[in-house]
Amino acid sequence: MQVLNNKINSCKQIIYFELHTLLRTGILPALLLIILAAGTAAVLFGHHIRVHQLNTLDSIRTDYSIQYDKLYKGLSADTSTPEGKAAYISASHPAVIDYRLHKTVMHPPAAFSGLSIGMSDMTRYYAPVTIKETYVPVEEKINNPQHLLTGNFDISFLIIYLLPLALICTSYNLLAQEKEQGTLSLLIIQKGGIAGLLFLRLLIRYAVILCCVLLLTLLSISLTRTPAIADTLSWLLISAAYLAVWTGIIWLLLACNTGTAVSLITMLCAWIFLLVVLPAVFSFGLSQPDKDENTAMLASRQREIEWDTWDLPQKQVLDSFYAVYPAYRNSQAYDTSAASTRRMMAYYDLVARRMQRFTAQRDINQTQEIQQINRSYRYNPAVYTQSLLNSVAHTDIADYAYFQQQTALFRQHWKSFLYSYHFNDKKFGPDDYRSLPVYHPSYRPDSRKEQIQGGCYLLLLAAELLLTGTFLLRQRHTRHSI
Repeated sequence: MQVLNNKINSCKQIIYFELHTLLRTGILPALLLIILAAGTAAVLFGHHIRVHQLNTLDSIRTDYSIQYDKLYKGLSADTSTPEGKAAYISASHPAVIDYRLHKTVMHPPAAFSGLSIGMSDMTRYYAPVTIKETYVPVEEKINNPQHLLTGNFDISFLIIYLLPLALICTSYNLLAQEKEQGTLSLLIIQKGGIAGLLFLRLLIRYAVILCCVLLLTLLSISLTRTPAIADTLSWLLISAAYLAVWTGIIWLLLACNTGTAVSLITMLCAWIFLLVVLPAVFSFGLSQPDKDENTAMLASRQREIEWDTWDLPQKQVLDSFYAVYPAYRNSQAYDTSAASTRRMMAYYDLVARRMQRFTAQRDINQTQEIQQINRSYRYNPAVYTQSLLNSVAHTDIADYAYFQQQTALFRQHWKSFLYSYHFNDKKFGPDDYRSLPVYHPSYRPDSRKEQIQGGCYLLLLAAELLLTGTFLLRQRHTRHSI
């Protein structure tokens, strides 16, 4: 027990002395000031993006409520007047419901979306769902080229790029300083080794940087006022694991026992390689040849398919529809009068199925590319960490792929609901308004599992680096003492 108490007191003295030294030299206060100032700016920027997205979704809900109330009142309009009759026809016709009361599916920003913006500023986080599926861009904003070039400055950027530099700036001379001051041999003689002391000093720097992440995370939570305990724990686990990887890299490079200047240059080269060169190499290796399958090309192809399909005989179009949906074939199956919408519904469905066949290979290629990117994460810790942080914020490419899948499922539900009115000559009443399909937003169900696995993988990688560095350090100083 006395030995344990002595070790605890010794650790306390080392921690006190190390913090006092860092504060006295001014290195730590300067770094903390830069980190906290930059982090506060990143939190405010991300919060601004999140609030803007929430306001956009609120305006969509408000507009829908206004349209809903306006049409619903038309059901009780006075049909003895031309205006009242027109209002009643509009309120009861399924085509008008589809046009004016179509649902807008949403991928609402999560609590941590401001900390890791990811793809949320590039990908549509809401989409109108109607019977007619269109690839023509609607209400697309014009992107600022300079913003696209520089990207977003959020907390995830701070963690992945800047905090490793802070660790390097405070740790590169831990061993070289002792060696150059002539105290290395003395420490080895007194303590029989220097690994424990150096590791504690490095751990102090790691803890200080991690406290900055905690403070910035709490600041973001106070702004959003949406405490998410599970997301907070996942965020801190991934951040701590990633910084632990960099602590292991620094520890391994310190074990090489080089001079101060060489240590600094080596660590900066490691930073450049892991954060610039390696992601660029993987990006180049995984890039696919451009096949011009962009939105404009898809919209152009859809128009061509629409023109070709419109020229088909009406019976052929209806037969194609009934082959897929035989339940809607009835005695009025081939009614193509002006009041019937059967032919138009069949036309929209055939166009959508032809477009799906056209885009099938593109979807397969995109799925394969995402799988290749996921496999490369194991060899690219910085990009892997970015993906994990995006997963916590639900702004990763996989989250928006899941959102597109949910959108497609809801579109099928919406079409099936309205087909029963179009093909059975039914009109909308008050009860039908209340039974309109409702989309319930959801996030990827497997994201939490991926975050835990990713954090554990990074911790194991950090442990391997630390153990390797410890082995090399002890080997070198064992030979030195001999």
